[in-house]
Amino acid sequence: MIREGVRVVDNDLLDVAKVFRLPPSKRFFKVFLPQLYPYIMASARTGLSLIWKIVLVVELLGRSNGVGFKLHTLFQFFDIAGILAYTFAFVAVIFVLEALIFRPLDNIVSRGRA
Repeated sequence: MIREGVRVVDNDLLDVAKVFRLPPSKRFFKVFLPQLYPYIMASARTGLSLIWKIVLVVELLGRSNGVGFKLHTLFQFFDIAGILAYTFAFVAVIFVLEALIFRPLDNIVSRGRA
């Protein structure tokens, strides 16, 4: 995703920054990087979604503890209430990460661009 963001960066803005003789560090932080923020945030969210899926699968297949192992055990005993409880708890943790990390970071980044 970030590679695609770099590909669609507006080169005219970079040219304007060169014409105004902005130092390379300012050009990077004030012109180039703000154009990448949406792609960086989308990549971070996608990474989080992939990470928790991988963790569950690894725990499911090869660990003797963890959420994935517990879900597998509950599934073997057809304990639907337990499966739902663990699933909702895990989803709640992901939502908390979104609310406490990604949204504030997104707001900070968006405020800095405006």
